[in-house]
Amino acid sequence: MTGIFGYTSLDMKKVLIVAGFVLVAGLMFAAGLWYTLVSAVRGGVVTVPNVTGVPMSVAKRRLEYVGLHGASVENRTVYSDFVRLGSVAIQDPAAGSLVKTARVVDLVLSRGSKREVIPNLTGLTVSSAAEMISKYQLRLTGLARVFDNQPQGTVISQVPTPGSSGIVDNRIKLLVSRGEKPRQFLMPDFRGRLLVKVKNDLTRQGIRFVVKTFANQIEDERILFVKDQYPLPGFKTLTDQTVTLQVVEREAF
Repeated sequence: MTGIFGYTSLDMKKVLIVAGFVLVAGLMFAAGLWYTLVSAVRGGVVTVPNVTGVPMSVAKRRLEYVGLHGASVENRTVYSDFVRLGSVAIQDPAAGSLVKTARVVDLVLSRGSKREVIPNLTGLTVSSAAEMISKYQLRLTGLARVFDNQPQGTVISQVPTPGSSGIVDNRIKLLVSRGEKPRQFLMPDFRGRLLVKVKNDLTRQGIRFVVKTFANQIEDERILFVKDQYPLPGFKTLTDQTVTLQVVEREAF
């Protein structure tokens, strides 16, 4: 069948196929030309590898493998909690940077963790010990509490021990007193007793208590009596438990 301008449908298909090949070839040529131009402008660009955390000799070999040179920065080292002594702690340019071949990468070696003489924290309160830990640039990584005859909140032991030196790690752990172990006793009957006397008895025994009134706050405790209590009389109670006292005036008793 003859189409426009005397071309058959078969001829049109051939023309389209040839045009497609020409277009693809043109695109491939353009891409190749672009790559050639970019490579010429860059003049041999490489990506800087990551050489931190490895010894100097290993770092230099890795850099030489990609056409770079590693050089130790003279008279400069840094403390590091994460890079062992003698390994590369800092590199410049950083890993992932694009640089030209033969570029020198500066390498700074690690001095390891900062070594300090461990201070004596025993006998201090937790808050005072925390201040000392911060002052000596240590890290508190563990705190346990046990019953002890030392006052509650007092440091009774530590790891590392006081005076230790040459510590590679700056972590420290503390053992803190919870105070004396609570004693068990039978709760007395305070009901009907004058509040002032009950408070004195509980205070002498080191037992905590709270006072609740049924009416508005009454300032004069000399006229108040215990109406009810918790725990109830006769219950087994620990000395670290808080006793609740409900009080009223004598007239309301």
